[in-house]
Parts: sequence; C-alpha cells; structure tokens
Amino acid sequence: MFGFYFKKNFADGWDNFFFLVLSNAVTILLLVGSYFALKAADSFGSYAVLLAFILCTAILSLSLFAWGANAAKIADFRAPSFGLFFSALKNVWKIALAFGILISVVLILVRFAVAYYLAMYFNNGSLLGLIITAALGWFVFVSAIALQYFIPLYFLQENNGFKKCLKKSFLIFYDNVAFSIELFFVNLLLFILSCVTFMIIPGLNGILLSSTNALRLRLYKYDWIEKMSETDPDFEKNRDKRNEVPWDELLAEDKESLGPRKLSSFLFPWK
Repeated sequence: MFGFYFKKNFADGWDNFFFLVLSNAVTILLLVGSYFALKAADSFGSYAVLLAFILCTAILSLSLFAWGANAAKIADFRAPSFGLFFSALKNVWKIALAFGILISVVLILVRFAVAYYLAMYFNNGSLLGLIITAALGWFVFVSAIALQYFIPLYFLQENNGFKKCLKKSFLIFYDNVAFSIELFFVNLLLFILSCVTFMIIPGLNGILLSSTNALRLRLYKYDWIEKMSETDPDFEKNRDKRNEVPWDELLAEDKESLGPRKLSSFLFPWK
C-alpha cells in the first residue's frame, strides 16, 4: 500500500507541478511576511513576539486549510482550481484559526517548559527535569505525527469538526503507527527538499497533498472493516483479522485510474 501511495503522490505532484508552484507563492509570501512581523514585534518586547507568532501561525494555518480543499480534489483524481481556494476560506476560517492558535500556544508552552526543566537538570542535577524534558519531546514527536491527518480529515470525511479531527488524528495514528511514522519521514524529506527550493516545490502545500493522499488511501481500511463487521460483529475487535487488509483489492480502482505511469511517462509525457 505504501508503495502505491508513494507512486500516486509523486504522480499527483508532477501532474499539478505548476499549480503547486503558484499555490506555494501564497505560502512563501506569508512566511516572508511572518519573518518581518516577528522581527518588527521584537522591538516591542518578548510578549509582542509571542503574540505575533500566534497570529502568524493562525494565518498560515488558514492558508493551508483553504488549500486543503484542492489537495482533496487532487487526491481524488479531480482538477484543482484557484477559485476553490478562495471559496474554501469562508468555510474553514474558524477551524483553521483554532488549529493555528492551538499549535502555536502548545509550541510556546513546550518551549518554556523544556527550558525550565533542562535548567533544573543542568543547574541542580535533577533527574526529574531530564525525565520531564524527554516526555515533552515524545509528546511533540507523537503529536507531530498524528496531526499530519488533521487537515486531510476535515476534507475527506463529512461532519468532522475541530474536536473530531483532533480525536481521529490520534486514533488513526495509534491504529497505524508504522504507516504514520513512514509518512512522517516522507513528509520530513519533502520539507527538507522544500527548504532547498525555498519552499517553491513541493512546499507546505505539497506536504499537505502528501498527507491527504496517504489518509485517503488509508481510510479504505476502515470502509473495509465496517463492511466486514456487518457480517461478523466480532470482526472489529479481532486485531489479527483487522490487520489482514486486502490492499490489492481495495486499491484496484485507484490503480486503474492512475494507470501504469512508468518513469519515462513523467520525463517524456508526449510518448
């Protein structure tokens, strides 16, 4: 399943290369604007910097959420549009701002907590400070992996509000730990590549497309579990049976829609 996800995600990124580049221009402008906003806020003191950080993160979250509608369309083999980006803004602004504020506030709290407990360890030799610091590190790591699914969940499933997206993000992570970690490192590599290209490609929008593609395919598993549970009420509780997912069967339609897509077709599409 992971191999097909990787192939499909690459194909989607390639087929929408110019759309991604143009879309990332908005993200780049926001990142540059955030840099200057934080720099300007520094002259007003540390509290102004924190407030500016929260505000900039919320605005960036709004942009990513608005683009998430296009990510869902691309993942579903449909054409994206810039009009959809702007029309999505009026529907996602509440959850987008809430998500951005949550992320920024948590990062601020963790940053100060880590500084405090590390100082406790280095200054007083307190082992408790080191243990709490390690626990906070694991909390951030697990949360980063789980929250890859937050924005895609909003667009791939109906009636997912803030609390549902948050809850389901962690549930999907705990039910698919290995896959989620693999996806995290793929997205980390995409982020490194984005830094090399100054966020032009794949950029934050490309990373969001990656998470959307991964979750869309992974959700087939739960459709299958629901179908099997109709005939076997104990099926969902049997972890061994749940892990025997017939991915070839579940992905058959998507594989047919994607086609063979050999490497030569990417480099020489006219052939």
